[in-house]
Amino acid sequence: MNFIKKKDGCQPFFLFFRREQMGKRIHGILLAAGFSHRFRGNKLLYPLKGKALYLHLTERLEKLLKKGTLDSLVMVTQYDEILQEMKKRKIEAIKNENSRQGISSSLKLGLCKAQEFEEKEDENYYIFFVTDQPYLQEKTIEDFLWAFVQTGKTIGCVKCGKEMGNPVIFHEKYKEELECLQGDKGGKCVLRKYEKEVFYFEVEDKKELQDIDERGELP
Repeated sequence: MNFIKKKDGCQPFFLFFRREQMGKRIHGILLAAGFSHRFRGNKLLYPLKGKALYLHLTERLEKLLKKGTLDSLVMVTQYDEILQEMKKRKIEAIKNENSRQGISSSLKLGLCKAQEFEEKEDENYYIFFVTDQPYLQEKTIEDFLWAFVQTGKTIGCVKCGKEMGNPVIFHEKYKEELECLQGDKGGKCVLRKYEKEVFYFEVEDKKELQDIDERGELP
């Protein structure tokens, strides 16, 4: 595995500096438009350790945006409560009026909005997150991105053992294929077509990749 590890505390700066040198821009897209059918209620707004579940990952990405680890961040949601909170935090957000068309509708909306922040003279990458993944840590995201930019690969994905998870990152050359996805087909459909182009990053704690589907999965 092409993983290069820097000393704790230095890595975020080196990641930003190295990307600037290499002409790479990383745009974060946060998906928060699901229906929580198995949860019996809106899981994204459900309280977890004193805050709404979706805010755990959102706040970590907000920090990465401020550090410069991410060049932009876009939230896609169907919920007015989340849109209002993003407005307070000055995070770009777009409403998905067609959530019933599946995750592909959110992915395409986020991708379209993120392109507004592209730097045409640079290479642009899009990294997709899901907000029902509250245990994913800031350092894990940084380590993943640091390792990914060293590899020269055009797709990156986190995994634990044989289980793939989120986030997934794509080079801009896959935009058209991502924009052609339909229904509940997400980016991993594109990933599977180009296995030789994929960098897999091993996450030690499987819990970080857990997305919450049922109330019984919460403490």
